[in-house]
Amino acid sequence: MVALNVVESGRGDAPTLLFLHGVGNSLRTFGFAAEALGDRARVLRADLRGHGDSPRVADGYDLAGYVSDVEALLDEVGPALVVGNSLGGAVAWTLAQRRPDLIRAALLEDPPLRTADVATLAPIFRALRHQVTRWQTRGADPAAVATALGAMPVLGGRPAAEVQGPDVLDARARGLLDVDPEALGAVAEGTALAALDLTTPVTVPVRVLAAGEDSGSVLPASAAAALVGTHPDVTLRRFPRAGHVIHDETAHREEWLTEVGALLQRGARATTG
Repeated sequence: MVALNVVESGRGDAPTLLFLHGVGNSLRTFGFAAEALGDRARVLRADLRGHGDSPRVADGYDLAGYVSDVEALLDEVGPALVVGNSLGGAVAWTLAQRRPDLIRAALLEDPPLRTADVATLAPIFRALRHQVTRWQTRGADPAAVATALGAMPVLGGRPAAEVQGPDVLDARARGLLDVDPEALGAVAEGTALAALDLTTPVTVPVRVLAAGEDSGSVLPASAAAALVGTHPDVTLRRFPRAGHVIHDETAHREEWLTEVGALLQRGARATTG
């Protein structure tokens, strides 16, 4: 277990809302959400191990390690509403299965929940680890990395800079310059999320936002059907034209914030009830 870097903002007397990012990202990715929701929540944004300003580890970029860190955090700060993207969603899902006393409700943004689906990402993460290592070794400037990311094709072959705002590209660039490349390697090697469990029940409300199947989702229709079929209380919404990090895209950010607002309303009702 490592002590995570956490940034707190918002209202101390409001429901606690914890944000967990994906692999290669950092708490910076949710900066806009902290600003938008700070008058309604006690907002905690955490850097997962090996990311942002949280410690790197010699051997431990697996689900058990990620989950143990967040479990320790919530044991300290108390139960929370949790929003997790990608890896962060898998961590929130697993913790909801194991420690439902710590999670009041969860919003999972395109979470990988089956190892077979994660395996399809191996070539992407091998290439990303190589590129990130090169950037870090030569001390690349965040602005230059952001420019390179902005030129990369995303939805329909459009450059990322046409789909995502400058804040997104800056946060992504800084996340990649801070991440331990071995955290990326663990995804490429299939060890990071090998312990994923789609079948163990969850007893807290879970809402899943899935990206478009043709635009980068790691929760394909077969996985979504298995999820809903075995967990009737889990609700799911797909954003057909959205990429894997739905909240990064200008076209979907307001809808995403509306979903987080609904999670907050649910938490407020549970607290007062």
